[in-house]
Order: sequence, then structure tokens, then C-alpha cells
Amino acid sequence: MKPARFQNQVRLCAAEIRAALPALTDRHTPLVVIAALTEHIRGALFLTQEAQACAPEKAKAIIRRMEQIAFSQNPL
Repeated sequence: MKPARFQNQVRLCAAEIRAALPALTDRHTPLVVIAALTEHIRGALFLTQEAQACAPEKAKAIIRRMEQIAFSQNPL
């Protein structure tokens, strides 16, 4: 998959997730929502590694990218 197409898909998916977040934060605290998202990501990375679709180094790169986004000075 071309990087530009992948990034467009990521942005579309992120927009869909952001659209769902207000309803979740109405029912749960922000800490619970963030913890649940983290658990979901952990599970997804584990399953992709078990299926040999994602090497541990790639999973680590994904986590590093998430840290860059999370601690960026630029909001999404």
C-alpha cells in the first residue's frame, strides 16, 4: 500500500474514532476511555504479532509513533 493512501486511511479511521469519543466520555471518565483504548491497541498488536502479520520491531515502531503523536505540541 502506498504511504499516502495508508495515511489517508489512518486519518479517516482516526476521524471515526474521534466521532465516537464524546459518547464514550459521557458514559466513562477520560481515564477509563484512555485505558480502554490502550488495552485495545495492546490486544491488536498482540494479535497481529501472533498472526505473524507484524514483527515485534514494527509493533515497537507503532508504539514510538503513538508516543510522538501523544506528546506532540500539535493537536490532531
